[in-house]
Amino acid sequence: MSAVLPTLYDDHEVAPCPFTTSEIEELKSTGEMLVYLPRKLQIKEMCDRWDIKTNFDPEQERMIRSVMVTEDQWFITSASPTPELLNQSAKRASRIYEDEGLYGLDIRRYIAFCAHYRFHYDCWPDQTYWTFLLSGSYDRSGVSIVGFDKHGVLSHHGWMRNFRAKFCGSRYIVIAPRIELTPETEHLSRARRHDNRLINQEASLDS
Repeated sequence: MSAVLPTLYDDHEVAPCPFTTSEIEELKSTGEMLVYLPRKLQIKEMCDRWDIKTNFDPEQERMIRSVMVTEDQWFITSASPTPELLNQSAKRASRIYEDEGLYGLDIRRYIAFCAHYRFHYDCWPDQTYWTFLLSGSYDRSGVSIVGFDKHGVLSHHGWMRNFRAKFCGSRYIVIAPRIELTPETEHLSRARRHDNRLINQEASLDS
């Protein structure tokens, strides 16, 4: 964490991290990573900052809606190169994550995650896969799906929440169970992703 933030945010003041030292130290064993996203950082600025090419115009796009834009965000997410819950709809994935106290990505969170991922692994995640952005929205009731094509371009499309395919999955995030670290809050338990390999049997719930 000490090297990634000055590299990605050399001109931003970094807010205190609400995750404990032990929570951060276990991330390697859980296959997760810690991501920081400064408040008010715009999509176009993020793409310019990390040289991310897109198939949409970040400056003109008005249909993509993000969450928590005015707040600094620290979150934990999977460090897997591919999304999980493949062949599960956005509706189903949202229910799974909600039951576990987890949240989804939006476009700003996703871009920040991609920048952190490339810093650590020198490549982009989700190459040839699509990922639902379960937080935020596209238009009024749609959902965004994003991923990197074979040319390294971040592609975005607005889609239906009941869509599912073997090449499309989801990513969760963990928000700290505390606003700040204090003796009273440091022992609060963070949410965790539970490995449930029976979810394919529940696909009928997507109707």
